[in-house]
Parts: sequence; structure tokens; C-alpha cells
Amino acid sequence: MKPLDFLIIGAQKCATTALFEHLRQHPDIAMPLEKEVPFFTAGDCSPGGWDAFSRDHFGSGQDHKLWGKASPQYMCDPQVPARIRALMPGIKLVAILRDPIERTWSHFQMGQRRETEQRDFAAVIESLLGEEARAGARGLPVPDHAEGYQSEADFYVAWSEYGRCLEGFNACFDPSQLLVLYTEELEAEPEATLDRLLEFIGLPTGFRPPTLGKVIHRGGTGKRIPQSVRTWLRERRFLYWAWQQLPETRRGRLRFQYEQWNVSNDGNPMALPADLHNQLRRHYAADISSLLTLPVTSPPWADRYLSVGA
Repeated sequence: MKPLDFLIIGAQKCATTALFEHLRQHPDIAMPLEKEVPFFTAGDCSPGGWDAFSRDHFGSGQDHKLWGKASPQYMCDPQVPARIRALMPGIKLVAILRDPIERTWSHFQMGQRRETEQRDFAAVIESLLGEEARAGARGLPVPDHAEGYQSEADFYVAWSEYGRCLEGFNACFDPSQLLVLYTEELEAEPEATLDRLLEFIGLPTGFRPPTLGKVIHRGGTGKRIPQSVRTWLRERRFLYWAWQQLPETRRGRLRFQYEQWNVSNDGNPMALPADLHNQLRRHYAADISSLLTLPVTSPPWADRYLSVGA
């Protein structure tokens, strides 16, 4: 059984897609065709389960390469760190984090785009900042979207609590096995940030894929093609039958590419009353203080929160 050499664990809406697309073009790296194919959140995390998974998604003749995978929901599932350690204790883990309020807003926009969210952003955030709501969201299972898009509204705030989310990985792995990057650094210094990642996973620096410096998956509130059209096509039996004849890995890659293309933005700005915005900043300030107790460099946005939380 060949284990993964590295794993991008999240966070969602923080440029995990960009890292996935950059790395999958490297000649010495093998990755699945599709970014988010779950394993450690699935039922069978045994060696036999991994053998079956790797045959489906890595194929044969790739053992000489580094194997990697990207599943941004892993960072938010408290069971995942122990499952990874049990099967692949020597793995290297990569997290990429973004300004937490911006990540929350992007997550909300994705809910609108997927047509699982119709509420006002301010009303949603106010409902999530209550103590009971926050505690409940942290214990909920990560949606698998197996039967179509599920609402992720409960997680808009909880999945931006990076310090809390990374505590489980810090408890299960040596600090040298975790690299934390920041979305803002990838945008401002893409070459230097990619070099840090390559060096961390054990490859020479200097690789420059054509995607580097580009926004791979731009967020937005709407779709070019509404979900109702996709549902209509799925209900056409012959079209659905023809789709099912493609290998699952190929279907997954096509779904991934379609999702990147099928994004539109109405230009709606993030709208939060000043008092609610400050409440959210104070909430994240406590979590950033927790994050800074871990072996990470200080986020470029830390001061904006800690000055409010002081």
C-alpha cells in the first residue's frame, strides 16, 4: 500500500483549488483528477479501503511520484486527524487560510450559488453567533453532498475558526508535518509561496505551472446556468445514461471543471451592519489568539482582529 505523501486539508474557500491545480501539473506529483474525492470522512478508512481508493484515483505506474490529495472539509471534521494518523502517520499536511470574515462571506455566496441559501447575510450571521448555535455547528457532521447539494449554512462561521480546527491536527502530528499558508500571500507572492510548499513536500523549488498567479475559482453569488437546467438534463434518461458510461474519475473531473466555469457575480457587496461586523471580528479575534499558539507564522490579517479583541 502506497500512502499519500501530502494532503491539503483546507480551509474551504481559501484557494485550495488553486493549490490543487498548481500541484497536479507537476511531473513528479500524482493527484486524483477531481479535487474533492472523500476518503477520511468516508466509512471505510482501513488499509483495504485505501487500496481500493488508490486504484480508482491514482491507477498504476505512478508509485515513483509523490501522491497528494486535496479535501478542504478535512480541516473541519474532528474525527479526521486521528484517522489520518492511524493510516498514514508520516504524511505531510498543508493548510491554507484566508481572512476569516472574507472566507465566511465567500462560503455564504457559494450557498446562494448552489441555491441552498436564500436569506440575508446579516440575518444569517446574527443567528450563527449565539453560543448555542456556535457549539452546535462545531459538532455537526461534514455534509457529503452524495445526493446533491446540501446546505452548509450552519458552518459559515464555524469553519472560519482556524485555531480550533487545527488543534486536532496539532495534537496528532509533529509540528514539522504541518505547513500553514495564507491566501493573501499566495495572491501577492505566488512564486515564493509555491516554493515554500514544494520545499515542504520534498521537491526542488522553481516549478512554475501556467496557472500560477491566476484565480482558479472566483467566488460569486450566481450561476451562468441555473441548477434547474442541470436537474432537467439529469431527468433526460438517454443523456443521463450516456453520462453514466464515462468512468467515474472522468465524470468527476468534468464536474469540477464545470463548477469552475459556471460562476457569475451580481456584484452584491458584503453587507453587515457595523456593530455586527465588529461582533464577528471580536469572535474571530479569540480564535486567532488560539491559532497563534500553534507553530504558524502570524496571518497577514491578524492585527485587524486582535486590535478589536484587545
